[in-house]
Amino acid sequence: MIPVLSRAQMRAYDKHAIHQCHVPGVVLMENAGRGAADVISAIIEARTAGRTAAPALPAHAAPGHAPPGALWLATLPSGGGPRSGSVPPPPNGRRDAEDARAARVRAFPVRHVPSPGQPATYPLSARVVVVCGAGNNGGDGFVVARHLLARGAEVQVFLAAPSEKVTGDSRINHDAYVDLGGALTELPPGASFAPLEAALAEADIVVDALFGTGLDRPIEGHLADVIGVLNTATCLCIALDVPSGLDADSGAPLGAAVQADETVTFGHLKIGLLTPEGARLAGNVHVVDLGVPDGPILAQVGHVAEVIRKETVGAHLRPREASVYKHQAGNVLVIAGSSGKPGAALLSARAAMRTGAGLVTICTWADTAPAMESRVVELMTTSIDPARIAASLDAALAGRRAVAIGPGFGLDDRARAAVDHVVLGWDGLKVVDADALTHFAGRAEALATARGSLVLTPHAGELGRLLGRSARAVEEDRFGAVREAVALTRAIVLLKGARTVIALPDGRMFICMAGNPALATAGSGDVLTGMIAALLCSMDPAAAVSAGVLIHALAGDVWRARTGSDRGLLASEIAELVPGLIASLAAGVDPLSV
Repeated sequence: MIPVLSRAQMRAYDKHAIHQCHVPGVVLMENAGRGAADVISAIIEARTAGRTAAPALPAHAAPGHAPPGALWLATLPSGGGPRSGSVPPPPNGRRDAEDARAARVRAFPVRHVPSPGQPATYPLSARVVVVCGAGNNGGDGFVVARHLLARGAEVQVFLAAPSEKVTGDSRINHDAYVDLGGALTELPPGASFAPLEAALAEADIVVDALFGTGLDRPIEGHLADVIGVLNTATCLCIALDVPSGLDADSGAPLGAAVQADETVTFGHLKIGLLTPEGARLAGNVHVVDLGVPDGPILAQVGHVAEVIRKETVGAHLRPREASVYKHQAGNVLVIAGSSGKPGAALLSARAAMRTGAGLVTICTWADTAPAMESRVVELMTTSIDPARIAASLDAALAGRRAVAIGPGFGLDDRARAAVDHVVLGWDGLKVVDADALTHFAGRAEALATARGSLVLTPHAGELGRLLGRSARAVEEDRFGAVREAVALTRAIVLLKGARTVIALPDGRMFICMAGNPALATAGSGDVLTGMIAALLCSMDPAAAVSAGVLIHALAGDVWRARTGSDRGLLASEIAELVPGLIASLAAGVDPLSV
């Protein structure tokens, strides 16, 4: 299990470790800061090596066409991390800074670093600026600064507050850094930013240690201005725990927020790092432990979600018996398509076949069926008679194991009648997507009365329509929105997007860390709908949804690894990759290593 914690759970974790387990807070701060210093040291060493030698590409990447994140993985010594290559001289002006940042590859992977170790080469060749706040995150920054100073880096700390504001464990580490000869410049409200700007212009790395996970209010005034200066710097930006200004629960920026290239988070992943906006602000995430066995602590404080693991999905993909026949393999009905929109139905149905369903039938309107029949070989078709909608559907539903309903199905009255009949009345396993979801806008509570089991697969816009809010409001609090949808509908709800979220009626949540922008292509969601319907034929619903989401995301990652591109993927190509991915996961092989 890879647990993900909320702000409150992480606070409870620290409190339990300190008060019940008698681990001093200053020890937790030391372990966090040292772990971050280990990761930063390895990043420095990788960047230094990159200035003198071109890194080897992984076997699957052609020269000049490495997928985003490939160089980062290939040039990583034990415990380190980043992209390689020389650092360009800092350009002038905000636009040049933005261009320089945009030129850096950002892949947003997450690495767990339980014991990263230290690089072998000392002294570290880097100029590092650490910008600290007065709280505990600033204390972590002072620990990082002390360790990097001890390892030979040129370190300068800026404190965005008067020194007397630093208290407790943070004060201990402030004094230790200063008394060991560390350079410290106070930057209280009203002070000129010129010294900080000058230091950043010469720096290789800036460490953001202003705010941690405890922030729950918008950043304004002086500290917002400090963040503005950090975001104009062209050096690599590494945030401690979360980028300052990021809401650790929702992943939304609280006013000003640091745009980091790398984030070293402490103990466990924070849920706000796993949203599209959180991933954009955090960059590549490294998880370092706090030096305490956390099983007993997690048993007390809990966790809000889990990351979907390849090993878990692979364990559900059992080999088939030699005697299996097509009806046992899975009989799926895809109720989809309408005049002018046959493609969505075809994509869903073919994806169900590629995911292992033995028999797939497209059920569509009588005026659309001829267009389908001319384009299918392995698939079957059946028609809905507009004059006998219920009877037509009942005949089509007979004997089916699972149904996928909605892609391209239409939004007229006849479509609504058909959707209601199947979604609310049929006692079976149903994946409800696209137009079928939209038919429940303004009446989402009706889904709670449905017979059978429902899996809802909305994107942010569709979920917003169900909940009566905008897509933007959903994205600003994805986890809150998906939990609300589950409470309202009593269904499994899958919120699509970067970092897809799955929420179950029993309260569990799962997050998919795989996938990339190549999956942002027309029909991608239709393919996922068909995949989940096929997996429902052989797995319990929670496992089927997790497996479908992960395999779909990995298809995008494998395609990018092969092509080196983050765009141009066709939805139909996703399904073609599925059988190979199932084989790799079932065998316990990382698909990206094949």
